[in-house]
Amino acid sequence: MGEKELSFWHNLTEGHEKAKTVWEDVVYEIQKVGREDILNNPAVLDIGGGMGEFYKYLNQQGIRSISLDNQDLTVDKEANPVRASAYQMPFADASFDIVHGRGVFDDSLYPHDFPKLLTEIARVLKPHGILSVFDFTPPPTSEFEKLFKRLSKTDKDYPTLWEKK
Repeated sequence: MGEKELSFWHNLTEGHEKAKTVWEDVVYEIQKVGREDILNNPAVLDIGGGMGEFYKYLNQQGIRSISLDNQDLTVDKEANPVRASAYQMPFADASFDIVHGRGVFDDSLYPHDFPKLLTEIARVLKPHGILSVFDFTPPPTSEFEKLFKRLSKTDKDYPTLWEKK
């Protein structure tokens, strides 16, 4: 993958306004499916957090969040990222209300063992927690349906919401 593409995906929310727009889209979709309850003091994991801008925005809004990425990127000190594999996250079971990923599920960018990745995400999600997939080409729905129930009611590709079974 070339430097330009890598830079684009690592900086998908490269600033306050883009991070705000992405979070507003996630909140809107959560409200649309009637899960406002999960927005009351949620713990959010931004998987594939890249440069940490989404994490920084959420924390500035008083939302507890963590940015996880497997690459050692140069990030702002405020981002306080966790560097680890999404296949072996250093978090206790049922740690998060919401796991959000953008660009991380696209197998044309990152080859994945989707069953293993989704199993690990389900492990760190609380019961009935929400997985928000903000991806143009996510894995097949059948992979998600093994561990999650689809909440999104439209054909909109992103964000797609899945609830842990």
